[in-house]
Amino acid sequence: MNLRLALCIAYAGVIFGISSVPGDRLPGVSVNDYFIHLFEYVALGMLLMWWRLHSSGASIAGALCQVIFLGSLYGLADELHQYFVPQRCADPVDWVADTLGTAIGAIAVLAFSLVFSRRY
Repeated sequence: MNLRLALCIAYAGVIFGISSVPGDRLPGVSVNDYFIHLFEYVALGMLLMWWRLHSSGASIAGALCQVIFLGSLYGLADELHQYFVPQRCADPVDWVADTLGTAIGAIAVLAFSLVFSRRY
């Protein structure tokens, strides 16, 4: 296993750990819950895209589709996991935020990679 994949798995573990905290133990935040999901998954999308771009055999379009699919699938699993956590719920809108965040993160890394690969 390479370092990039290990970082993706470790960060997914962090998301799982945060999702395991019961609702009454979460700190009160003034930011909308959907923004938290969005930014949490932007980071996951960035890590996944960084991994897929450096894996052999993946086209850019294929890597982007794979990353969005994986991030969305993990977001769905995360929401289903939260269904079983006390005082948490599975919210389809959170899943949309997870998927959107993954796509934004992946596209950001892709754009960064394309811009800087042409300069050198």
